[in-house]
Amino acid sequence: MVDFRAAEALAEGPGPREHANNFAPPLSRRAQRYALRERLREFSQVKRCRGCGKWMTGEVVGVRYSEGNGAGFSGLTTCGSVWVCPVCSAKILARRSVETGVLLLGWENQGGRLVLGTLTMRHHRGHGLAQEWDALQKGWNSVTNSKVWRKWKARTGSPGFVKVVEISYGQNGWHVHIHFVLLVGPGVVEGDVAELAGWLFPKWQRALDRAGMSGALNVGQDLKLADGLEAAEQFGEYLTKQSAYGTAESLGRELFGSWSKSARSWSRTVPHWALAEGFFETGDLELLRLWHEVEVASHGRRQYSMAKRLRELMALGPEKSDEEIAQEEAGDRDLVQITRAGWAAVMRASRRGDWLPSRILEVIEERGVDGLCRWLEAEGIEHMEVGDEGE
Repeated sequence: MVDFRAAEALAEGPGPREHANNFAPPLSRRAQRYALRERLREFSQVKRCRGCGKWMTGEVVGVRYSEGNGAGFSGLTTCGSVWVCPVCSAKILARRSVETGVLLLGWENQGGRLVLGTLTMRHHRGHGLAQEWDALQKGWNSVTNSKVWRKWKARTGSPGFVKVVEISYGQNGWHVHIHFVLLVGPGVVEGDVAELAGWLFPKWQRALDRAGMSGALNVGQDLKLADGLEAAEQFGEYLTKQSAYGTAESLGRELFGSWSKSARSWSRTVPHWALAEGFFETGDLELLRLWHEVEVASHGRRQYSMAKRLRELMALGPEKSDEEIAQEEAGDRDLVQITRAGWAAVMRASRRGDWLPSRILEVIEERGVDGLCRWLEAEGIEHMEVGDEGE
């Protein structure tokens, strides 16, 4: 049985601390995510996101910690939004990344092979995010519902695929595309993949034409055989890029530092999180409008898909929804409980920019229960230590 929580803790934990500038205190990845979530409360149009990690479900907020699984809270609502909540997204994508790695490496260890693919569309600033997303889904459905696709899978012994949707923004507007890994049998060679590509790319282009997004270029599509480690790392990178403050922690500052209404000359695409960060750093209302477009267009859309058969094949267990993953709590019981009055004080400090929720988790990881209690006392946060009788 895979210890998913331990692996997730490594993927989404505090991480290296970095200076945002020469004067600000260093923030961990976790603190940056919590800070962005707090800033978004005032501007988000998604009610459940405004209350995520803030609203209490009972009379206390528990602080939990277990070795290898990291620290977390209990007694708080979670929104489970993989698209617009930086905290829930990190937790969800950490789980998806671990599961994908187990699947791909396990399949290769059994003698199977992996085909790594990317499908994109031509786009410009006149295209809305929802328009591109709808076309992407229609194109993918057209491909995977095709008899040719099903016959190729059957001939190559493919049990299915894993897919992730990635969205970013650049000088040509929204960029929505698909990455996927197709599991195939041990006998598949480069010629088989070239045969599939020869059908797939024109099929994809025709499907996009029908969906109102014509002009997809072959240069934007990719299909190749990959070994298990390469595929797992590449797919993990796709997922990490869709997590706020993943591998590129200061991406928003780097690319939006010179953003202004009269100077938008950067050419690279950036993850959609950078739009929110850019708004808070520049006050540019166009970035806020784009962020709200993400909130509306992403509603009800899946970012990650794994065929049920693949989960059964590698004994990954029943799939959990994004919301269920976000609700999972670190540890088996509360070690410290913060009262309602204490949590109100934490939220007030967080609104002032102190980011106390993330600091609470870091303190219990660094100093243990006794250290956390002393720290909470010094901060004037009403709390109680939970003894063994709390089990």
